[in-house]
Amino acid sequence: MTVVLLAFVAAFVPALLWLVFIYRRDRYEPEPKTLIARLFLWGLAAGPWASGMNILIAHLFAPSIDSAQRQGALFLAAILLFALVALSALNEEVMKYVVVSSRVRGDPAFNEPVDGMIYMSTAAIGFSAGENVVYILNTYFGLIADSTRPGVPLALINAFLVTAPLRALLSTIGHITWSGITGWFLSRHYLEKGSGRMLVGGILLAASFHTAYNFPLFLQELGLAVGWITWLVWIAGIERYLTLLGRALMASPFRRAGLRAKGAAAEHAEVLRAFRSLRARQLPVTVILVVLGIVAAVAAALAGLPQEVPYTSAFLFVLAAIAFSRFNWRCPVCGAHLNGLNPKSCTHCHVSFT
Repeated sequence: MTVVLLAFVAAFVPALLWLVFIYRRDRYEPEPKTLIARLFLWGLAAGPWASGMNILIAHLFAPSIDSAQRQGALFLAAILLFALVALSALNEEVMKYVVVSSRVRGDPAFNEPVDGMIYMSTAAIGFSAGENVVYILNTYFGLIADSTRPGVPLALINAFLVTAPLRALLSTIGHITWSGITGWFLSRHYLEKGSGRMLVGGILLAASFHTAYNFPLFLQELGLAVGWITWLVWIAGIERYLTLLGRALMASPFRRAGLRAKGAAAEHAEVLRAFRSLRARQLPVTVILVVLGIVAAVAAALAGLPQEVPYTSAFLFVLAAIAFSRFNWRCPVCGAHLNGLNPKSCTHCHVSFT
């Protein structure tokens, strides 16, 4: 019972921190907190529904995949595995979209482009939190039941020092970015009366990122060392999400109205303040994250922990430094990634930082 409680804490505390972080991205007209709470819970509720469908999909494909592997037909096994992963990813993205779309259409709070991204990201955090509990518990009880690797300490280390932080960082951010992409297209469809085909294309794009993230991990089970592709896809998803988030914020009618009231000089002053703020934290935070990664890895090695713990610790902090840089070092006007350490202007929208 204690382990189950710890699993919920390890999954939901990071989820709530991510929820606060995402909520604050909507800086021009924040959404009602009650609506955000409901969407988080609906995202959480979508998890068992999606899991049930994924189990059905796995039952349809797993026997054929196992048979192809036993016969040495690795290419056929990879194709079938891709179909399984792609359908499972599409299932999850559709589930998250359905629970959000059914709750926010017609809501008066849905009135600016960024709202769809906030709504979908919120549901994704709830969905991921429930999923993370399952993964943490499966890791713990799986090792407890494994007679070749006995010991409660080892199970606790792998469940709470490896699986929990990896899921809280990598998988949760993945769900946020994939669903946020869908949210961008949901806003365009709902607020700009975009076509249904465009919305379907957005969901398929999100599912494609999700598939590209998961598929290399499954290929490793066939003996192919391509897991590194997952991390490239993870960073690419962050890049796409932040670009769309910047566009959505720039297009906010509340931003434009506020700047018109202030005048051109005030608008430029706001841009300069935002740029100086992100420049002031770029290098220090990046250096701190890298140093913390080194310290955590050394400490874990000196403590005699399993070798995967130091490597995982260092890898997590390096990924966090990369993700922070991709998030922070962006034009405060258009959201494009900035070139150089001290740019004079944005190469995308040409706004001046001097």
